[in-house]
Amino acid sequence: MLRLDRSNPNAFIGLILLLVLGVFVLPDRLPNFIESIPCSRLPAAQDLSAQQSALARALEDPLRLGVAASAISAEGVLTIRLSVSNSSLGAAPIVFQADNIVIAGADDSSNGFGLIVDPPPAADLKERSLPAPTGYEESDIRLLGPRQSCVHVVELTASEAMIAAGGTVQAWYRMSIAGDQQPQSDGAREIYSDQGLRILSEDIVRSEAVQVKART
Repeated sequence: MLRLDRSNPNAFIGLILLLVLGVFVLPDRLPNFIESIPCSRLPAAQDLSAQQSALARALEDPLRLGVAASAISAEGVLTIRLSVSNSSLGAAPIVFQADNIVIAGADDSSNGFGLIVDPPPAADLKERSLPAPTGYEESDIRLLGPRQSCVHVVELTASEAMIAAGGTVQAWYRMSIAGDQQPQSDGAREIYSDQGLRILSEDIVRSEAVQVKART
């Protein structure tokens, strides 16, 4: 067993190398055991003006989106699995409102998560309920930890055109505001004047578009 003292400096070097391996290499090589966490179960933000870390304030473009689509069922249901990953070493604040995800035939330019379904679904098209807020309730802001991923599943009714000829699905997340700070809990010291939500250099990140096969 290695002794962590001055007589064995190689042990310290080995420990540092293990830490580097764990932080920078393993997350990209091993299955992510937390990938199946629903986005709705991520911890909600609390007192962001007092609790944001310096790492979180320095984030730029940490988010990666993925989308997968099932085969269209006999009932015409299309199941879409959205994954959101944080590639950085800081906790990334994201606005996630499971009942307020845009489902459209084209990007509608509002903030939050959305799905572009082409051809558009026969039903289930959905606009943002509040398209241009200046800030968000902290219960709607979720903290995606370093190298962490979450998933969200949406079921839609495929259009006759998609059932017959297939189509594409793409996801996006847009956040063009830093967010007005919400009232703080008693005793919380305000440090930052905003919610730290503007972490995308171009205000938007998109997934690759995936193909949906026609139902045979």
